[in-house]
Amino acid sequence: MRINKTRIHNLDRYVKHIAKGTSVKVIADVSDDARALLRTGFSEDSPDGTTLLPPIRGPVSRFNAEGKWQPDKTKPKESRYIRTVRWKWKQWSGRGQTEEREDFKDIHQECYPRIVTPPPSVEISLRRLESRILIVSPTINVDEAEDLKHIINLFLELIGHCEVAATDLKSLSPPHVQQINWKLLPPGEYPWSRMRTHLTFALRKASESVAAVIQDRQDTLVSLGPTTIYIGVNGFSDYIAYEFEPKGIVVLESIRRDNAIYVFGSDWEAASRLSKKQILDASLQKTRIVHSTGWKEKLRTFVA
Repeated sequence: MRINKTRIHNLDRYVKHIAKGTSVKVIADVSDDARALLRTGFSEDSPDGTTLLPPIRGPVSRFNAEGKWQPDKTKPKESRYIRTVRWKWKQWSGRGQTEEREDFKDIHQECYPRIVTPPPSVEISLRRLESRILIVSPTINVDEAEDLKHIINLFLELIGHCEVAATDLKSLSPPHVQQINWKLLPPGEYPWSRMRTHLTFALRKASESVAAVIQDRQDTLVSLGPTTIYIGVNGFSDYIAYEFEPKGIVVLESIRRDNAIYVFGSDWEAASRLSKKQILDASLQKTRIVHSTGWKEKLRTFVA
C-alpha cells in the first residue's frame, strides 16, 4: 500500500494486512523524481548500496539526527553555559581619546535540567534494481510500532510517499555499503578556503556575533595543525572533524554554538553516529571540552 501523506498518526491502517512478527522495510521509488532523490541526500550517480544519515529537512529528520530534549521542571534550576559572544566596547585612553576593544564573553543562565531523548539515527540506503531507484530503510519488525511509524514519517518528510514492503528483499544481492556521512578535504592550504566557504553557508542565518565565535573556534583548531579535515554532510552537516594523526586523535567540533568539543581516538567515525548521551554513557570519548573560558588551553594539552 502506497502512503501519500505528509505524516501518519495511526500506523495500524497501513500494516494490518501484514502478519505479526514479519520483518519489513520502508521503501520509496524515486526513479522518476530527481528532486525527491536529492532531498534524501543522494545524487543521481550515487552507487547501489550507498547509505547515509538523512539531511535535516524538517522536524522528523531533525529529531532523527539530533534527538530532542525538554526541561525537567521537577528539579531545581542550575547554572548552564549557554554561548560565547563577541563583546565590543570603547575604552578611555586619555586626552579625550578612546580606543575600540573587543573580547569573547561566556554567557551562563539558570535553567532547568534537561530530559534528553536520544536520536533514532535511522540511516537510509539507495538500491538500484534494473531501471528502478529505491530508497530503502533498515529492516524492522512490524511489531515495533513506534519505530516503524518514525521511519514512515521520515520517508514522508523527505520524499512525500512510501510503502511498507512485507519482504526482506532477498532477491537483491547484498551490496557493498558505502558510508558518505563525511567528506575528506584534500591536504595543504586549499582546504581552509573550502572550509571557509562551508562555514559561510552554514552560518548564513547566524548573527554576526555568533558567527564570529564559531569562526574563532575553527581558526584555533586550524592553527594547531591538523593533518586531515573532514566536513560532515547530510545529517552530520553541523560537524567538522580535525584529525591529528601523530597523536592518534580526532577532534570533533560542532558549528552550533551550544555544543561541546569531543576528542576521540581512531574510532571517531563510529562514535560520531551516536547521540551525546550514548557517547557519555559509554565513555567513548577521550575527553569532552565545553567552550567556556580556558577551552583552548585544555585542547592544546591533547594536540600539542
